[in-house]
Amino acid sequence: MDFFDSLVRYEISLWNDLDDRLRAGGASSLGTLSALRVVRRHAGSCRVQEIRSELGITVGAASKLVDRLERDGLAVRTAHPTDRRSSLVTLTSAGDAAHDDGVRLMQAALAEHVDGVDLAEVRSTLVLLLARLTTPMTAVAP
Repeated sequence: MDFFDSLVRYEISLWNDLDDRLRAGGASSLGTLSALRVVRRHAGSCRVQEIRSELGITVGAASKLVDRLERDGLAVRTAHPTDRRSSLVTLTSAGDAAHDDGVRLMQAALAEHVDGVDLAEVRSTLVLLLARLTTPMTAVAP
């Protein structure tokens, strides 16, 4: 339980600190930046589904997030060329600038937090643990 408590407290504290730094630097919130990063990664082929999947949120939450990106002039939706039920989300020039500014501020802030830590090892461990959550584990006999 101590591991779980420490992990959750660290994640929440890190999120809050990074979000505060982004806002103090005049950048978008961390939630918005996370969505911008997904749209950028899927340049030209991003749907609400990609945002939902990569951020681990519901379709409704992802759709509302895209609504806010559009409202703020950071992204636009266009009709999907082959799927009438879907639309594509792309960044505007303001969205590209917000992405780049946010990533720059995040990299600087994260560098302070993780100075001297072997990030490849930490990331490898986190990827392994995440995979265990998303892959059914076999029951261990008593």
